[in-house]
Amino acid sequence: MIMSIIIIIFSLSESTRRTLSFAYAEPSLWTAYTAPFVHLSAAHLAGNVAVFLLVSGAFYALSRHVRTPWLFFSALVAALSIFPVTLSLLNLAVPRDAVTYGFSGVNMALVGFLPVAIGRYIEAKRGRPIDTGLLLAAFFLSVSGIAIFAVPRSPLASAVGTAGLTLCVLFGGSAVRQELRLADSRGRWRASASDPVVIVGIGTWILLLATAFPQTVATDGSVTNVYVHFVGYALGFMTAYLAHEWKLFENRVEKRVDTGRLGSS
Repeated sequence: MIMSIIIIIFSLSESTRRTLSFAYAEPSLWTAYTAPFVHLSAAHLAGNVAVFLLVSGAFYALSRHVRTPWLFFSALVAALSIFPVTLSLLNLAVPRDAVTYGFSGVNMALVGFLPVAIGRYIEAKRGRPIDTGLLLAAFFLSVSGIAIFAVPRSPLASAVGTAGLTLCVLFGGSAVRQELRLADSRGRWRASASDPVVIVGIGTWILLLATAFPQTVATDGSVTNVYVHFVGYALGFMTAYLAHEWKLFENRVEKRVDTGRLGSS
């Protein structure tokens, strides 16, 4: 459905599509919602469609394997309802005389769901919950990587990169200590690390992050909005993490017995 909306809007005249873009100087709730579905070039459209198919395909595979599709479908609903307006309005935090459009910010919100989806898959395969500090460690590691490799060097970027690494070590170290207290933890983690679904999921996550935060952001008169990419990614991760941690849709502890039948070693 999402792709159908994007393609239908792309079939409109360019002048109509431009009126649906989000102008920072004249913002409105209507264009805040429509702008993420607008693309002015076939290359831009193809790129965002490819990213959406890749992230949603990985997402669906993880959800299907653990038979808990709520995260996948709730992410798609959010991509159609909440994320477009939220990301457009958050763009106003960086004032400039320009317009914004394109689905990349929403795509990055879906990418933010991936670490949690991978964590839930690992939980199901192991038959017991994982320490969610590992999810936070993965997120802060990615934040540090973005600050170090994708953002022009500055004191702020260095501070963010250092803070991200510090938080990664703190959350990761605490989670590892908790895991080592569990029986057969190392064997179960070795099995997870060699699982093809986990490998593909993590590879997709890393690939999409590298694509979303290029070192060269200005081409052919347009600028890649790395700010909205990061905000979308952070918003998606925190939404998925809180829903997972607070057990908003299902009880993780009760589910571990059922999902454990999927196999663990």
